[in-house]
Amino acid sequence: MDDTGTTVRVGIDSTLAPLMAFEVFAEELASALAGQGLSFEAGMDGLVTQGTFEVGRIISWQPGELIRLTWHQADWNPEEITEIEVRFEVMANGNGTRVTLEHHGWSGLIGDSTEVLGWFAGEVAAPFLRATAPMDIGNWLTDRRARRPSGVQARAVYRAPTYHYPNFKVILAELALTPDDDLIEIGCGGGAFLKDALTSGCHAAAIDHSPDMVRLASEVNQNAVAQGRLAIHQASADHLPFPDATFTCAAMTGVLGFLPDPVAALREIRRVLVRGGRLVVLGSDPAWRGTPAAPEPMASRLRFYDDDELRQLALDAGFVSVQVVRRDLEPFARQSGVPDEDLPLFSGSGSPFLLAR
Repeated sequence: MDDTGTTVRVGIDSTLAPLMAFEVFAEELASALAGQGLSFEAGMDGLVTQGTFEVGRIISWQPGELIRLTWHQADWNPEEITEIEVRFEVMANGNGTRVTLEHHGWSGLIGDSTEVLGWFAGEVAAPFLRATAPMDIGNWLTDRRARRPSGVQARAVYRAPTYHYPNFKVILAELALTPDDDLIEIGCGGGAFLKDALTSGCHAAAIDHSPDMVRLASEVNQNAVAQGRLAIHQASADHLPFPDATFTCAAMTGVLGFLPDPVAALREIRRVLVRGGRLVVLGSDPAWRGTPAAPEPMASRLRFYDDDELRQLALDAGFVSVQVVRRDLEPFARQSGVPDEDLPLFSGSGSPFLLAR
């Protein structure tokens, strides 16, 4: 602490090169701030805003090296100005980047040293420790990789999800789409299933609750979107943004086990289907618990349903014609280019699929 106040400093060592670390940090920071109600505009003279109030302004933007902002931390006292600096420095061993964030002159609003330490313990140290404890880190990993995918790695995986294609092929075989169909997909991920489905000539719509996946699915299927054959929305499974009786068929894969209220979601799907509309859903098999199909920490955050339970979910949602079938995925895995050493993951008693009308 000096005459200008306290400096708060946090940092992390990354194996990424400085320029890549800079790009990833900037993107992830913008996404995280948006989730906290702040808007982050990257680049020189970019802004951080909270509602209509300008919280920060970028005064230095040096890719791979430095981000510096002036910071207005009190809308009731806009003359209180501090400075934030994020540095990207090659580590001493040359293998990676040290990313350091410093907030200079921060404590002027609080003043008393015991209160400053109280703020640091409660608002910085405790959230950090909670974020690295089992519940929160498990939830973060589950969301990041499966429940609400986001980030560079998730976009790469969901753009071409090799290990999901066998499921897609079964669903497409069961739906037998034609150009007369209007399809809705619940939880579209990166849009790979939609891309295959649209080759039938059908029209389609989809929802996902991950902004990253909505953007990726729109990019992967940009021609269909431009032609008006596909619309993708950010929404939740139990509140579909479509009128009653809009679609002839529906699909859902890799979503069921994460739904907090699967009956409500299935009831919504039934609402937007025309009379006689058909639904195919990949189940959430208890046999998958702890396997590569449902590893920890995802497994402890998934709900699993045996065949009878899966069937009952659809009946409770109001579907009349309901059955659960099991399909051998190994032939589809071979067709999809799954490596030979991983083909045994797709063999066995077959995966459960809910078929309903």
